[in-house]
Amino acid sequence: MRNYRFLINEQFQANSIAEDLRVQLDVNRYNHVNILSVDNRNEVLVQVFESSGGAEETVETFMQDYQKGIIIE
Repeated sequence: MRNYRFLINEQFQANSIAEDLRVQLDVNRYNHVNILSVDNRNEVLVQVFESSGGAEETVETFMQDYQKGIIIE
């Protein structure tokens, strides 16, 4: 499992971005991804299972325009 912590740019709200990411992953049928928004830190936490290589790429591509930084654990 891979954990991502996306630090969201100030002009966006983490809760809204997390919801949009959920929709995108549902459209692509990636069901084994956990998403949590941390509003007080304006971060989106994402857990992707290792076997979901396509899901990782989708998450990283989607978040490119919204993040100011990323921490991968």
